[in-house]
Amino acid sequence: MDETVLELRGVQKHFPVTQGLIFMKTVGFVKAVDGVSFAIKKGETFGLVGESGCGKTTTANLILLLERATGGSILYQGKDLAHFTGGELKAYRASVQAVFQDPYSSLSPRMRVGDIVAEPIVVNKRMPKSQVRERVAEMLHVVGLPANAASLYPHEFSGGQRQRIAVARALVLKPNLIILDEPVSALDVSIRAQIMNLLHDIQREFGLTYLLIAHDLAVVKHMCNNIGVMYLGKLVEMAKSDELYAHPLHPYTQALFSAALSGHPDDQREEIVLAGEVPSPLNPPAGCRFHTRCPVATPICSQEEPSLKEAASHHQVACHLH
Repeated sequence: MDETVLELRGVQKHFPVTQGLIFMKTVGFVKAVDGVSFAIKKGETFGLVGESGCGKTTTANLILLLERATGGSILYQGKDLAHFTGGELKAYRASVQAVFQDPYSSLSPRMRVGDIVAEPIVVNKRMPKSQVRERVAEMLHVVGLPANAASLYPHEFSGGQRQRIAVARALVLKPNLIILDEPVSALDVSIRAQIMNLLHDIQREFGLTYLLIAHDLAVVKHMCNNIGVMYLGKLVEMAKSDELYAHPLHPYTQALFSAALSGHPDDQREEIVLAGEVPSPLNPPAGCRFHTRCPVATPICSQEEPSLKEAASHHQVACHLH
C-alpha cells in the first residue's frame, strides 16, 4: 500500500474583513480556501493549477504553517498537524521545505551562498561546523553548482543558478516533502527545462514528494502524477495527469487548456472565451462558483453547489453536467 505523506480534508482559510479605525468590526470574510481536500502519496508530484487569486499559494502557506487553517484538517503521515506539540512541530518544519517563485527576492543579498544553504541546519540541528560545510558542498554539487559557489553572494549568479541555490537550501535538511510555488515562472524559457529536469532527477535520487503550484500547464504536465484544478478557493476537478489532459471535464478546466499554448503548431484547439471577471472571494456566487462565467451553465448551477464526485476512474469533477 502506498504511503500517504500529506492529506488535506475540507481545509478552509477565511480572512476577516474589518471596518473602522478604533471600534473595528468584522463585515465579512474573504474565502481564500474553502473546503479543499486532496492527498499526496510518497514519491509523487501533485499539481495545483488555476488562475491568480484562486487560493493555490494560500493552500501552500497553510501546509507550511505560515497561516493557520480556519477549518478542516491537514494530516502529515496520518497525524493531524493541530495535535502536534513543540518537538513534533519542529520535526515537521524540518521535513517540509519550500522553493519559492522569485529567486531574486527569496535569497538574502547580504549572505554568502554557503550561509544561505546552511541556515536551515543552523536553525534546526546541532551539527559541527565541519559537517555543515560538507553537507552544503554536497547539496551544491547535487544541484550542479561548483564548490566555490559557497563563498559568493547571490548577485553573482544568474536567475537559473539562484533557483538552484534555493533548491539546495530546501534539500539540505533531507526533507520528505517540498512545496514548489511557481518554481520556474520567473525564469527564462531556456532555463525552465533545466530546472524542471533537475527537480525530476532530485526527486528520483532522494525519493522526494512534491506539491507543485503553477499556472503554466506545460510545466504541470511534465512534472505531475496527479493534478487538482482550483477556482475561487475550491477544487473543481482532480485527476491523473494524462487523464486530465486527454479528457478535461469541467468547463473551467477546458477553458484553461484552450488558453494554453499548444505543444505543436499543427495542433488545433477549440477556443473558449470566458465572459466577465472572476467574482470576489468576499462575496462568491451562490451555487457553482463558476456559473457566472460558464458557457454551458443551466438553472441548477446558480442554485445548488456541486460536490467533487467520481466521474471516471481516478477522475473527480464538481459539475452538474457530470
